[in-house]
Amino acid sequence: MFKQKGKQSRNAPAGKDPDDMSGSSTENLDGKETVDRILHQKIHFKLFYVGKIQDISGLNSKHRDTEAQLVDFLEEKQIEGKLKLLITEDDKVDVNVSRYGVKVLDSSGQVVIERHPLHTISQLIHYTDGFGKPNIALKTGQVGKSVFHCYVFQCHTEDQAQAVCQCVRRIFDAITAKS
Repeated sequence: MFKQKGKQSRNAPAGKDPDDMSGSSTENLDGKETVDRILHQKIHFKLFYVGKIQDISGLNSKHRDTEAQLVDFLEEKQIEGKLKLLITEDDKVDVNVSRYGVKVLDSSGQVVIERHPLHTISQLIHYTDGFGKPNIALKTGQVGKSVFHCYVFQCHTEDQAQAVCQCVRRIFDAITAKS
């Protein structure tokens, strides 16, 4: 995954090759060179933008998993029409993941739609929505605040959704290993 410098595009990870993003997130973080390589990469994904829900609060039940609560909340919002049910080619975006965070660009890669610095990302989950589509939810917020925002992207495949999550996790792990 982190072998080439410069632009790298991933629509889904390949089979079991050195670039495969499956497995433990810390399995290849042994050496300083590997950590530095991960921290200097910018990985590109072509996804579909489903929408965002702003100013979310009150999902802190002590009796349920936070991931399950978030997925249920997002599915309710999709049914209510606050998130798109059907995506089109117009919803295509490029998502760049790097040590600086997640940057969402239009499909041409020229216009920045939104930026999410790494320190604002509180949760990134992969889930399959009620229509059988693989999605990722990017939950952002500020430390000490109970209000957050959630951005939802639809992936081409489940493997691609897992690859996005794994990529972000590896960057967090590399930063942790470096400090």
